[in-house]
Amino acid sequence: MTNGNGNGVAIWIGVGVAGISVALALTYRKRDRWSGARNISRRVAEGTGGLAATTRDLAERIGIIYEESRKVADDFSELWSHGRKLLGM
Repeated sequence: MTNGNGNGVAIWIGVGVAGISVALALTYRKRDRWSGARNISRRVAEGTGGLAATTRDLAERIGIIYEESRKVADDFSELWSHGRKLLGM
């Protein structure tokens, strides 16, 4: 690979240094301001299944709380009207 005076080795060393330089440049490249937004949207998309399950669980709990609150309000209304009858109002 040499022509007698060692130029082939120098060329291969230059190619190796250039390859390492390109690899480092690609690794440490400056990220634009949209790369963070893309990363966040990708993480949200990956966790959508968990988010949907959590939202469904919250909706079910809110429904249960609403039904129990309605029952308490109905019971309070009955007690209020019964108390008014006892007082003769």
